[in-house]
Amino acid sequence: DAFKALIGLENIERVEIFDNAHLFGDASVSAMVVFKAGKPSKSDYRKYHIKQAAKMDDYGAMREVIYRRYQKALMENTPLPDLIIIDGGKGQVSVAKDVTESLGLTIPMIGLKKNDKHQLEAIVYQNDVFPLDKSSYLYTYLGKMSNEVHRFAISFHKQTRAKALIRSQLDGIIGIGEKRKTKLLETFV
Repeated sequence: DAFKALIGLENIERVEIFDNAHLFGDASVSAMVVFKAGKPSKSDYRKYHIKQAAKMDDYGAMREVIYRRYQKALMENTPLPDLIIIDGGKGQVSVAKDVTESLGLTIPMIGLKKNDKHQLEAIVYQNDVFPLDKSSYLYTYLGKMSNEVHRFAISFHKQTRAKALIRSQLDGIIGIGEKRKTKLLETFV
C-alpha cells in the first residue's frame, strides 16, 4: 500500500479530496471527489457554493466546506472516509484538521503541496512535508486524484460564473420563474 510506505497509513478504502475554486473571489465554490478502492466514485462527488467565507479567503472556504461535509455526515450517519486529502499545503490542512477535530473526528488527513508551477511536489502529513518521488506509483495516484478534484471544481466554478452572468432584473420577482423569464427576455430584449 503506497500510503503505508510513506506515512504509515494502511487499509485506505475510501478517500475524499477537496479543492476550492474562484476568480478573484467571485463565484467561490468548493468540490469534493471520492475515490473508492482506488477508483473515482462519481455518484459520491459533491459541489459546494461558498456561502459564509469572505471573498479570496481560501482558508475560510476550506473551513466552511469541511464543516458542512462532516457535520452533515455525522447528522445523517453516512460513511466517513479512511483518508481526507486537501488540495493545498500546511495552512489548508491545519484549518481542515481543526474543523474535523472540533466535530470529534479523527480521520487521517494529508495535503497536496504544489510548487510555483502548480505541480505536485510533496504531501503534508501531521505538519511534516514528505517530498514525492516523481517516478513513484503514489505520485501518479495522487496526481490523478488532484487532477480530478481540480477538474471537477473548475467545471463547477465555470457553471456558477456562467449562471451569474445571465442574471437579470426579473430574477427575484415573485411569479416569474425561469420559463417566463426566458420568454420575456426573448420577446423584449
